[in-house]
Amino acid sequence: MYTKRNKTTSKKFVFWPKNIGYVLIFWAVIQTLLYFYLDLKWVALPLIPVAVIGLLSLLVFSLKNMQVQKHRSETDMLWNTIVRTSTTWATFLQNSFAVKTEIYQELKNRHQAWLIVLHNQLNSQKENETTCIRAELAPLISQNEIDYIFKQKNSAKQLMALQSHRIKELFDQEIIDNNQHLTLLGHLADYYELQLRCEKTNPHSDNSILATISLFLIQLFILLLPFGLINEFQKIKSDYVLLTIPLCILLSVFFIFTEQQAQKNQKVSPVSF
Repeated sequence: MYTKRNKTTSKKFVFWPKNIGYVLIFWAVIQTLLYFYLDLKWVALPLIPVAVIGLLSLLVFSLKNMQVQKHRSETDMLWNTIVRTSTTWATFLQNSFAVKTEIYQELKNRHQAWLIVLHNQLNSQKENETTCIRAELAPLISQNEIDYIFKQKNSAKQLMALQSHRIKELFDQEIIDNNQHLTLLGHLADYYELQLRCEKTNPHSDNSILATISLFLIQLFILLLPFGLINEFQKIKSDYVLLTIPLCILLSVFFIFTEQQAQKNQKVSPVSF
């Protein structure tokens, strides 16, 4: 079950910095100039092995994206179910606490906080974004509750537990009757099941190995690409070797752009009720 806010796959690699575009330009230029001006023949490699790595990286990348899209569609369906039934939850609370609006608002706010936290977990937000999430939760739940849930492994689950505990208190204080108590707990049980199913089908949950292999192959292909292109261009004419730089950058940018877009497409759209 996915519960942690892990670093993205790309950040697990030292040689994949944020300004990767500048690194690629520098890499392609250095390799080309070493061959063209210093006549270092060992810089050139046969293109076929490099092309094989490129095709393999495309194959693994496509396989990873197919699985991600499958899980994404399942997660979206479950998430839309959560949002749709949240409206029913809000209506039931409003009818149950028509007079005691403060209780209605408390339970509604805690459910809204649960949606925010669950959305954050499904999108694998980074730790340094916790401050922004805390700011979103501040108008909805108490500071003590915010501190408590972020100390736990699964914050969304802990919010659900706090909601259940509060409903039990309302029943013990005879503010709600037995039918309302059971109905509210039934809603919570449904939401908890939907949360478990979302975490199970989340694109980030079971694609880490495939994503790691895909990114590694893409990196390897980008690093070897100048060597292979230099060898092919020098067969045509020595001056053509300089064309390695723009072509290498063009292909590298294509791979990087597609990888970044694939990571963005994994995110679940935020919603409220």
